[in-house]
Formats: sequence, structure tokens, C-alpha cells
Amino acid sequence: MTFGERLKAERVKRGITEAQVAKELGLTQGTISKFENDIKDPSKGVLVALAKYYGVSLDYLVGNVAVG
Repeated sequence: MTFGERLKAERVKRGITEAQVAKELGLTQGTISKFENDIKDPSKGVLVALAKYYGVSLDYLVGNVAVG
């Protein structure tokens, strides 16, 4: 599973839209879409904000830890 796939899975699991995530984090919906489609990588600061927002570890988001 890629970073984008994990990011999208967390969003979908919570039933929220890309636009909602973007608004909460001060980003655009297009930026969130690019992250979820593995077109663009977030900065370190945004990566930390995403992990905090979803309540997951950085290791999980970047694929360093298996889940399940």
C-alpha cells in the first residue's frame, strides 16, 4: 500500500471529504488529492499534521509499519 493509499483509506474510514481535510489543515483540495494519488509528497510539517489529524503514526503513513 502506498502513502497515498493509506492517506485516502484513513479519510474514507472517517467518512470525510478531501475538501474537509484541506480546510482543517489549511491546504487546498487539489493538494490533498495529489497526496492521495501519489503525485505530490507533503513537506515534513504537513506530514506531521496529517498524522496528528488522523491519529496515526508517521511510520504508518510512510509505510514503515505493517497494520493488522
